[in-house]
Amino acid sequence: MVHQKNVNCFIEVMKNQSALFTETDWMELAEIADEILEDDDEEIWGKISDWLKLHPDVKTAHKTYLKPTTSLASLNAHLGIGGSKPPVESSDKPTGDPTLLEKLKNEIHIHKPLDPSKQSPS
Repeated sequence: MVHQKNVNCFIEVMKNQSALFTETDWMELAEIADEILEDDDEEIWGKISDWLKLHPDVKTAHKTYLKPTTSLASLNAHLGIGGSKPPVESSDKPTGDPTLLEKLKNEIHIHKPLDPSKQSPS
């Protein structure tokens, strides 16, 4: 769950602060995303985290998105007796929602510059 939150925050940074990323950054991220074969939150976050170590501006923006925005009182409203979480039914997740890896790849694809070899001649 923590890894999923980290990746989702990173996707938000890509969406809302795309100016922090260079063309090279987008190409690197596309390569990283293509290397990930399974929708494994831990693996996805591990690769993004390694990339962030080399990009301090993006890392700072990511930390800003990670700051909690909900109060403890609103979190407690959704908890059961003793702070337990209610069981999640498998039918609660609508089918057809993109996976975390798909969301990451989709956002990268939006910003990634075209490969010069695939551009049509002008």
